Amino acid sequence: MVALTKHAANRILERNIPFDAVEACRIAAPILNENPLRFRYRGLVIVARKAGGIPRIISVWKA
Repeated sequence: MVALTKHAANRILERNIPFDAVEACRIAAPILNENPLRFRYRGLVIVARKAGGIPRIISVWKA
């Protein structure tokens, strides 16, 4: 399970961001913690962190 902030959900819907961002967050889940982590995945820049044990995407945009 991956959660999205409202900001991330709006980015995905309004800017045609592919849902690959969710898959990337699942892959990065083992290294996420309370501090936001910024990483690239298939032409996307993703900012995510782990909140309450659940990976949460904070923001995402095309690189």
